[in-house]
Amino acid sequence: MAARLWFIGSLLVALGLAARLIGWEFLLWVPRSVMNFIYEDPATSGIITLGILLMVVAQLIRRRD
Repeated sequence: MAARLWFIGSLLVALGLAARLIGWEFLLWVPRSVMNFIYEDPATSGIITLGILLMVVAQLIRRRD
């Protein structure tokens, strides 16, 4: 648990530094593009989301074994 908290903290520090250096507009371009893709082609994005969900479930099952 401590390792995960350390990782999340490091990720937030890196995000803050990146936002300071290159700006939020550039950083938020990726989420905006993803939302536009979901809006324009919901079937394909649904298939991709299902695939990601299955990969996460497989990873969780693998960790328990």
